[in-house]
Amino acid sequence: MRITRRNFVGGTLVLASLPFWARAVDSAPATAKQWLDLWLEAFNSPRASAYAEFVRAYLPALLRYVDDDLAVREASGGFVLLRSEETGPHEITAWVRDRNWDRFSKVLLTTRDGHIDDLSFSGAPTPADFKVRRLGERDALGELRSKLRAEAAGGRFSGAVLVAKNGTVLFREAYGARTATSALATKPDTRFCLGSMGKMFTAVAVLQLIQKGELHLTDTIKALLPKYPDTPLARQVTVEHLLTHSGGTGDFFGPEYDAHQAELRTPSDFIRRFGNREPAFAPGSRWGYSNFGFIVLGAIVEQVSGTTWDDYQKTHVFRIAGMTSTSPLASDGETAEPCTGAAGTGLKALPYYVGLPAGGGYSTLDDLHRFGTALREMRLLDAAHLDLLTRARIAAGNAQWSLGLRVAMRNGASWYGHGGSAPGVNADYAIFRSGYETIVLSNRGHPHAVNVADFIGARLPLPGS
Repeated sequence: MRITRRNFVGGTLVLASLPFWARAVDSAPATAKQWLDLWLEAFNSPRASAYAEFVRAYLPALLRYVDDDLAVREASGGFVLLRSEETGPHEITAWVRDRNWDRFSKVLLTTRDGHIDDLSFSGAPTPADFKVRRLGERDALGELRSKLRAEAAGGRFSGAVLVAKNGTVLFREAYGARTATSALATKPDTRFCLGSMGKMFTAVAVLQLIQKGELHLTDTIKALLPKYPDTPLARQVTVEHLLTHSGGTGDFFGPEYDAHQAELRTPSDFIRRFGNREPAFAPGSRWGYSNFGFIVLGAIVEQVSGTTWDDYQKTHVFRIAGMTSTSPLASDGETAEPCTGAAGTGLKALPYYVGLPAGGGYSTLDDLHRFGTALREMRLLDAAHLDLLTRARIAAGNAQWSLGLRVAMRNGASWYGHGGSAPGVNADYAIFRSGYETIVLSNRGHPHAVNVADFIGARLPLPGS
């Protein structure tokens, strides 16, 4: 995209009252490095409106992301620039660290004709030379409590957190407000939207059917769903590809989804709308996160089991695990309201999501802990199929992926689980090989829950320490 510089009226008298970044940009064309410095100046500004003004003036195509960015700004406390390098003639990549948390991010900025053209930032691996000292269990939980109290008092966190070890709950607390516009307090048993964390239930359902011999990892979409459009994707993509996000099945979010959202309620609805697509890449050639792939898995569960997806997960997952507060709908209990933006500029309530095989349902700390317990006690899957669920099979960015779960490290400790993220939603569930289990649910967007999960996951003691 081409961004035209904003024309300021009134010459130097007006310019003198503008923030540094506006004065500097108006005075002369800027290099990518200068644009990066100016963007950081606006992002880190103590004046809440500075960042929105910068985006409105120079990156209007990204205005729809301003609330999400402001939420990151507030949670992070701003970014500290660690280093940057020019990665192209009109491109610069920078690595930054949160001021408030242990999180690192990568910023990519491009220019065109001397003007800022595009910008994005996302999580980055923790540098090898950055170490968090592990603590004893009591001290780690004490630091967690102090940190959460401080963040909640500053309006920077609302949500619920649970820490357990070998099934015993050690920490179960909630902080902040349940809605954007009232003082209703979040409680430990408040229901939160899970986002993509709900994919765990889909993976378990599929592996249950494999365990029964009613389904196989090598089965293709077309073999299992005869009514699926007869495309190369349907003939090539297998159940294993779908579970490992390696089928090239892509996403469904975008303008077409927005235009037809009201009519998309079941897996079959999604397949009718999006099933004619070609693979985004050769199935099995690499990893590429796919929401649509898990919609297809939901349709496969329905076809093979002869029941609806909702009924299957209720009977074969939730009931077995004792999950009495988990469902696809927000209206099924006291539920936190998804919020976007920042407390400093005013939180904005968002509509509630509806649960699908790709995620979006609602649950509580206690129900998710029950789910983990049912897995550990092999009430949902036998030992062999639990191993399939939790053993890494494919490289996935900075982590790995099993048949449905993320497998990764936190400060040297191996864990498996799943996260969830959407506007006004962030969730993180990690089961560590050491026996610890951390669950963080928030009604604020990414990375509010991930920050907390990384914080405690990096500080809990390792076995034998």
